[in-house]
Amino acid sequence: MQKLKIFEKQMVEWQSGVRILYKDLQKFHNWSDDQVWEKLKSELRRICLESEYGEDDLAWTRELLTSKRDITLWEAVRLTIRFKHSTPLLDALNNLRYIKTKD
Repeated sequence: MQKLKIFEKQMVEWQSGVRILYKDLQKFHNWSDDQVWEKLKSELRRICLESEYGEDDLAWTRELLTSKRDITLWEAVRLTIRFKHSTPLLDALNNLRYIKTKD
């Protein structure tokens, strides 16, 4: 039971963190809501095969990042298993934070 409580705490911290990073990215580049999402979606598609991060994943990610939904325990477990050795969302956010852009 203690491990579950720790996992739930980590899940909430991860969710809060990726939302902060997403908003920071938008603010840093002075992008609109649509621009930041399109850039992130393009970057996720660039670094992941569609079979690894498909349309359903993109829709779920957008809802999560824009606070339209919160991650559930079972979604967090699934992500932990699925992306055991990779962090595509964090990688994409990081890549976009440090790009030079004219728009």
